Amino acid sequence: MKGRAYQLLRSCIGDKDPPTARSAFIYARIIMRARVVPEEITPALDDPEIERRLEHALEEILRRG
Repeated sequence: MKGRAYQLLRSCIGDKDPPTARSAFIYARIIMRARVVPEEITPALDDPEIERRLEHALEEILRRG
């Protein structure tokens, strides 16, 4: 789905500007775990493989709490 990867990646940061330290740390872990380049994740991106990797990374990291 177009923009889904962008939504997934942004969901871990939240609405705070600047993000909290916890949110920034989770964001960094998700980027490393999913092996993505944040600058390449745009609202126009439609890549099911990246979406799958981000979903898996989010589930794994947030499950551990």
